[in-house]
Amino acid sequence: MNHIVPNDATLTIRPIGQTFGAEVAGMPIHGDVSPELLVQFVAALHRYRVLVVPRADVGPADLVAFSRRFGPLEIHSRFESTLPDHREVFCVGNVGSASFSRGVEQWHADSSYRPVPSDASLFYGEIVPPEGGDTLFADSTAAYRSLDAAMKQRIDGLVAVHSLESLRQWGLRHNPDRKQAIDSQTDSFPPVRQPLVRQHPVTGARSLFVCPAVISHIEGLPIDEGAALIDSLLAHITQPRTVYAHRWNQGDLVMWDNRAVLHTASLFDHTRYQRLMYRTTIAGHAPGLSE
Repeated sequence: MNHIVPNDATLTIRPIGQTFGAEVAGMPIHGDVSPELLVQFVAALHRYRVLVVPRADVGPADLVAFSRRFGPLEIHSRFESTLPDHREVFCVGNVGSASFSRGVEQWHADSSYRPVPSDASLFYGEIVPPEGGDTLFADSTAAYRSLDAAMKQRIDGLVAVHSLESLRQWGLRHNPDRKQAIDSQTDSFPPVRQPLVRQHPVTGARSLFVCPAVISHIEGLPIDEGAALIDSLLAHITQPRTVYAHRWNQGDLVMWDNRAVLHTASLFDHTRYQRLMYRTTIAGHAPGLSE
């Protein structure tokens, strides 16, 4: 049954972070969405970079249908962790065949290892633990703005090489008991060159494209110097004022702009609790977000 929304409906938006992030009310996730509301929602995403829709309470089919309103969807490289009936949905957690890490996670933007990284991602809390398992977001756009002029001049124009093999090696060091499902994927996704500073195609804002576990090196710099630069930039990006931690309730839906923020997971007690999250990913240059 479709939910009919009046054409004059407007969203209610409440900022939640110091520099970014907003909670959105009035956005129907099920059924029809008016063009006016969709325009408002995309504009809010460009402005706030992370949008939270509390208690959206959607199933996989609704999540896929809603996500497609923003453009074509990626099929995750870990195909075995996608839903059989909805391959666009990537499962994260310690339930069934979902992708799960028992150890430390890393700050990243989704699909940075693809020649054209993703535009945005949507994350849905199907099963959430009563404690732990928060998702942390870092405002890499505000972080770039607050760099001093000398650092901006130093990094503008630098190119980082993003590699699934680097991610695999990082995983072996930090999560030795994790099944390395990406072993067979490195041939399908060879290393790609990405700018260290990228410019948003809609807003024009610059942000720091820093994914430490995926970056093998920075072109033109010695390995140690490049690694030190990445560490320094990440420390700047993840200062408390530019980080928002989302404490999940079951049914929450969060959408973020991969071209403007980084994110990571926090740990939870997987021996006591279950966690299952559904993620869809908007492919790069999606018409609904990039034009």
